[in-house]
Amino acid sequence: MNRKWEVIIGIAGAALCLIFLGGFSLTITSMEESIFAKTVFPILQESESKEYISESFEAVKALAIWFGITLLIVLLLVALATLLIWQNRFPKRAALFYTLAGIATLIGTQMLAFPLAFLFFLAAVFCLFRKLIEKEGGDYVSNENCQSNFTRI
Repeated sequence: MNRKWEVIIGIAGAALCLIFLGGFSLTITSMEESIFAKTVFPILQESESKEYISESFEAVKALAIWFGITLLIVLLLVALATLLIWQNRFPKRAALFYTLAGIATLIGTQMLAFPLAFLFFLAAVFCLFRKLIEKEGGDYVSNENCQSNFTRI
């Protein structure tokens, strides 16, 4: 595998998305409203009255579902990009999928997860602009058939 840094950065971004977006989504969607009122609501609404608990709970639950859908899209795009970049076959197509994963992360999290999206954009830039050096005789020039300037005279 010649493009290991692109793959490592892409998988690291996907793992961090899985931890943060998936963790938030799983925690909020499995939470009951009474637990939400005791733990999360006091943090979110310090000065608001208690009558907005159910509205706030529904809004946070919708956000958690949105994060879960975004996570599935991002994981699919990163998997496609990783398969395309494997063995250095299609780096431009992989850059497109990494860019789409970054855009999906930004839009799906309403710009909250921009550090995670940065990792996908970085992997896309590496796919496009990093050139690989040939290790097998790329810089070696044979002097076997060349004559020096002194012998030509």
